[in-house]
Amino acid sequence: MHLQEPVFFIYAICLLNCKNVDEFRQKAYLGKMLQLVFKELGLSSTSEVLYERLLRYGPASARQLAENINIPRPSVYDHLKILQEHDLVTELNEGSKKIFSATDYRNLPRLLEQKIELLESGKSTLLDFLPNIAASTPHAEPKIKFYSGVLGVKKVLNEMLWHNNTDTLTMWPSKEMMELLGPEYLEALNRKRIKRNISVRGIWPKDGGVSLKDYPFMGVGGGFLRELRIAPNHMNWAMSYWLYGDKVAFISSREEVFGFVVHSADFSKLLRVQFELIWPQCKPIQPEPNYTDKFLASLGKAAPDSSI
Repeated sequence: MHLQEPVFFIYAICLLNCKNVDEFRQKAYLGKMLQLVFKELGLSSTSEVLYERLLRYGPASARQLAENINIPRPSVYDHLKILQEHDLVTELNEGSKKIFSATDYRNLPRLLEQKIELLESGKSTLLDFLPNIAASTPHAEPKIKFYSGVLGVKKVLNEMLWHNNTDTLTMWPSKEMMELLGPEYLEALNRKRIKRNISVRGIWPKDGGVSLKDYPFMGVGGGFLRELRIAPNHMNWAMSYWLYGDKVAFISSREEVFGFVVHSADFSKLLRVQFELIWPQCKPIQPEPNYTDKFLASLGKAAPDSSI
């Protein structure tokens, strides 16, 4: 057995000790999850195999563990020491023999919680200091970033979500974008946008909109932080843009499937002026609370007003 094959080892042990396929699947899933957790905690796959062995089958000596997983006994002691330092394994004395046992299984989730708290604290600190550092330090962020494929297009839109508490503008051929990105992604995008307090004014082409009955997450009003209008009959387009801050995200139609972000204060001002010239010529889309209130309720939001 090679240490480079921990997944195979776990699956083989599970299969030999399970009474049926369902039990095998449960144990195999647990093994896979333990691998992911140990990796996030910075612990090795060998430590994970040792811990799982003690968790499943109870206390064992270093010699038994070495024989079970086929590694040298000194290596077993090294990994057991690491597990003890993380309060995942404890040492017991049975006469002159040292026995090792897994501690309370709840200690592993506690370790994850501690790491999450540490990461959240670090994130908060970075958000406090990085803007000031970035503002005072010359940097060469690309003025134009290109992305290809559907995943690339989603990255273009996801970048916008970093700009919390901001007002945005978009020329959005909704039907085309729904076909390109899919309703599941766009629903998730809207949930995140609302959560981050990103408001939007959007213009749809007359023949390029979608039904709020079919897609309630596209609703309008205060709860949605969104106001939508329909462009005049003579205006039609298949490509979209979304303007936020001094950046503009462009998304092609599904015929070409690419996107790019332009970072330019002058360019964003130009498009903003054009948008504001078109906006008064467009017809407002009215709220349809009978169809959209359920989506807002899932966000813990009140029903939208008739206007933003």
